[in-house]
Amino acid sequence: MEEFDREFGGKNFLQKNIVIIVVIAVLVVLGYFFFNGWDRAVNTEIDGMTTITGHFSCLPLKDIEAEITDCSLGIRAKNGSYYALNVSRVQDANIDLKAEDTIAVTGTIEPDETVLEDRWAPYDIAGVIKVNTLLRTR
Repeated sequence: MEEFDREFGGKNFLQKNIVIIVVIAVLVVLGYFFFNGWDRAVNTEIDGMTTITGHFSCLPLKDIEAEITDCSLGIRAKNGSYYALNVSRVQDANIDLKAEDTIAVTGTIEPDETVLEDRWAPYDIAGVIKVNTLLRTR
């Protein structure tokens, strides 16, 4: 025990390394919040805009047996949820997007009633985003 005290100057390990332990704890907490909400950043108090990142892909059907020949494209968020895209007011978009490209969509999430409309009824989606900006990301 005397060797240990001599090596660490008579202070116990916790007192000697408290700053390092606090810094590591803060980084763990910030890392959790950063990665937990990475796919959807919501600024509803400022302007109601939402940014969702994910993959440009076909929307899944509620009824697997349904026969829809067209692929309605939307976004598959990183958490696995699908969102339909209302592009009626797009300000900036890539027109050469392909299925499974990684994209970032910024806009407002439309009310839940919109998901029930005939146009979106066949699809298993979490919501409809009225898109302002749609960009390819890496």
